[in-house]
Amino acid sequence: MTARTWDAVIVGGGHNGLVAAFYLARGGLKTLVLERRPFVGGACNTEEFAPGYRASTGAYVLSMLRPAIWQDFKLVERGIVVDPAGPTLNLYPDGASYLLGDDMAENVEATKHFSVADSRALPAFEDELGEVVKAVLPIFDMTAPDPRVRGLDDLRTLLTIGRLAARHRKHANELLELFTSSAGQVLAERFESEHVRAALGWHAINDSTAGPSTPGSAFVLLHDHASDTGDAGVRQWGFVRGGMGVLTQKMADAAREAGATVRVDAEVESVLTKGDRAVGVRLVDGEEILATRVLSNADPKRTFLGLCRDAALPDDFVRAIEAYRCMGTSIKINLGLSALPEAKGQPKGLQPYHSGIVEVNPFIAEMDLQQAQAAYGVAARDSHVELCFPTVHDPSLAPEGKHIATIDVNSQPFHLREGTWDEIKETRADEVIAQLEQHFPGLSGLVEHRQVLSPLDMERVMGLTGGHALHGDMAPHQLLFMRPARGWAKYRTPLRGLYLCGAGTHPGGGVTGANGRNAAREVLKDAKKRR
Repeated sequence: MTARTWDAVIVGGGHNGLVAAFYLARGGLKTLVLERRPFVGGACNTEEFAPGYRASTGAYVLSMLRPAIWQDFKLVERGIVVDPAGPTLNLYPDGASYLLGDDMAENVEATKHFSVADSRALPAFEDELGEVVKAVLPIFDMTAPDPRVRGLDDLRTLLTIGRLAARHRKHANELLELFTSSAGQVLAERFESEHVRAALGWHAINDSTAGPSTPGSAFVLLHDHASDTGDAGVRQWGFVRGGMGVLTQKMADAAREAGATVRVDAEVESVLTKGDRAVGVRLVDGEEILATRVLSNADPKRTFLGLCRDAALPDDFVRAIEAYRCMGTSIKINLGLSALPEAKGQPKGLQPYHSGIVEVNPFIAEMDLQQAQAAYGVAARDSHVELCFPTVHDPSLAPEGKHIATIDVNSQPFHLREGTWDEIKETRADEVIAQLEQHFPGLSGLVEHRQVLSPLDMERVMGLTGGHALHGDMAPHQLLFMRPARGWAKYRTPLRGLYLCGAGTHPGGGVTGANGRNAAREVLKDAKKRR
């Protein structure tokens, strides 16, 4: 073996790994990023899936990227442009439609078609969520405190959270309700229309087997409000021009300029250990790279049950990671289209919904049933589908005059009770297109190319255990000081010198960059103590 070279080696060049690399290098640590694929990005990438057609195969919209990262990486100066998403068009099995956008007056009028009472309740509900988000968002940028108060850092953070709670105390009941109740219950107490409830509550079934009536699912109602803070002087909720991969390419540029080294086509096979300490990594080709510390941007299961399979980890910690809920439940389909499809019952030609998101919504009861089927290992039919048309914002993603559609299909479990995803994924894609054709007549005739990524493909291609894009369920028992396991939420692990920096840490999934930034802060703090 060669002499120790690196101060820090980061496993995985996804956005959180690149964020961590930037801050570590800027903090004076000699940092190396190792990415298994030929390009950086992880689940935040853009790939050509057919000649001339490029799609963001993982995350496809930018939402909660933290303001400090916008500023520190100088992303605007680097040319990152986010085109604001248009309104959301909700389509229902009974043929109804419901358009929701940024203009509350227009939303109120649209809601009156379903319920006058709900049209009055909607603005108050949106304002209520907006106030609750103000109390929650600052916690994204903190290291989750141990409620047992194991040190001064825990005490300081708890005091900060206490001050936040005091400042927003009039919304304490709502905050507690959102973290303990179900989305279905919260919405049922405020709205009478099933259409309105479905439009507001479908987020509850995203990337888990929980249904909207599952206790603890209500916190997802904060999603849209946390996605568009505007704190950095730019619109943070929308489509990145050129695709999401442009964002991570610019992040890699910033990390290199800060002093980090980024290697692609460098797959890590295992973390090297000596006793209870991580001392480097071994690549699949046998190369060993030594380092004072290792950061894993992989999910907790892949890290501890795969990369650290030979390490001396405590039995109770291994059991906690084995029990960690990390089963993906969605199929991703990218279509190359000869023209832009038009929704039935909507005005002809290019419409505002084409620049936004389309939600093909079952009602709450059907969502519960379909999620129960997924938990049982059955890929639900006619389930919730989300689709968007990124080429409306950026025509360069497809040949001239052509378009792409990016489709996300929920209630599709990684673990099937019968058959395999390799056997059924194309059939499921056919069924999804047939389902969409009920709302977009003639869609199948517009399809020139398609890419189908099952949950199994998401694991194979992007290294996501269980195909889970968020590195584990965003359920209350897997958040804050319990992510990924109780007692291990400070980005440190039972192996000294091994840290986590991916979405399996606080504050969880989404393209926030907070995980990588927070982890780097803790690493630099430990490095200072070591010196």
